[in-house]
Amino acid sequence: MTGHDVRLTDEQVALVHRLQRGQFGDVNFDPYEPAVDFFSGEPMIHPVTNRPADKRSFIPSLVEKEKVSRMVHAIKMGWIQPRRPRDAAPRFYDLWAQEDPSAVLGRHKMHVPAPKLALPGHDESYNPPPEYLPSEEERLAWEQQEPAERKRNFLPRRFASLRAVPAYGRFVHERFERCLDLYLCPRQRKMRVNVDPEDLIPKLPRPRDLQPFPTCQALVYRGHRDLVRCISVSPGGQWLASGSDDGCVRLWEVATARCMRTLPVGGVVRSVAWNPHPDICLVAVAVEDSVLLLNPVLGDRLLAGSTDQLLSAFTPPEEPVQQPARWLEASEEERQGGLRLRICHDQ
Repeated sequence: MTGHDVRLTDEQVALVHRLQRGQFGDVNFDPYEPAVDFFSGEPMIHPVTNRPADKRSFIPSLVEKEKVSRMVHAIKMGWIQPRRPRDAAPRFYDLWAQEDPSAVLGRHKMHVPAPKLALPGHDESYNPPPEYLPSEEERLAWEQQEPAERKRNFLPRRFASLRAVPAYGRFVHERFERCLDLYLCPRQRKMRVNVDPEDLIPKLPRPRDLQPFPTCQALVYRGHRDLVRCISVSPGGQWLASGSDDGCVRLWEVATARCMRTLPVGGVVRSVAWNPHPDICLVAVAVEDSVLLLNPVLGDRLLAGSTDQLLSAFTPPEEPVQQPARWLEASEEERQGGLRLRICHDQ
C-alpha cells in the first residue's frame, strides 16, 4: 500500500502457506491433544458453583403473562388459527391409477380427427401450365376485388427453377388461420340410429278404404290390328287419339269407346298429341321423318272451320336459304283424309 519493497522472512512465508492450507498459525499447537472434562470427568461432593437460585425462578413471569394474554386475545378475535392436521395421503400419486378402462375406450371411440388441408393444385406450382397463368385483364380484375370475394388469395406465377421461388409472405397468416380452423371448428359425431327395416316400408291403406274406384272393366277400345304406341286426350276430355303400328290414327269417343274416325298416315305412328288450346281442333302425328297436322273434324263444326282458316293463312317461306324443315300443304285427296300440313325433316 505504501509502495515500499517488503521482504518476508521464511517464518512469515511458512505462516502464509499454513493459513492458505487451512492450518493453524502456531506450529506448536496440537488440536488433537486430550481435553480435560471439568464437569463430568471427576466426581465431586459439592457442585462447582453453590450459588442459590433467584426468586424469579419460583414466581410466575410477568413478561410471559403478558405474552400469554396477547395470544389468548388473538385466539378469541380469530387472528390466530390452530394448525390443521396434515393430510396423511402421499404427496405424489399415480394420475391414472383410478381411471376406468371403459371411459378410456369411450374417449377413443368419440375422437373426431381434424379436417385435413386441401391438397395443392396445379396453380400452386412454381412452374404451372400456361392455362393456369392469369392474363393481364384477369390480374387487374383480381386486384380490384375484395379479399373476401377472391376465389384464391394468390396469383399463379412462373419461376425458372425452385431456387428462384421467394419466401411466401402469407405463410404466417395462413398458419394462423389453420390454427383457428382447428380450434373453432365445430365437431359433431352423428350417432348411428338402429332402424327397423319394417318401419321404412310405408303403411298402405286397405283397398276398401280407397273406394269408390273402378272394380271391373267398363270399356274396351277395339279397332287397331297392331301394337298401340301412343295415345292423347283432347283438352276437353271428350276425344281420344291413338297411334299404332298398323299405320293409322284412330279417334275415339272416351265415354262410349266408339271409333269416330280412322285416318291412315302411311307408316308407323311414333307419337300423337292434341293441341292444348281448347279453341283449335288439331292433332299432331309423328310418322317416320315427318310431322302431320290433322284436323279430325270432331265436335263443333265451327271450331273445325276456324282451325282450317287458321291453317290456310300459312304461307311457306320464300327465302332461298335451305330450311331445316320443309312445310308442305296437303293435296285435295289428303285433305279429305284430314291432313292439312306436312312438316318434313330431311336430317
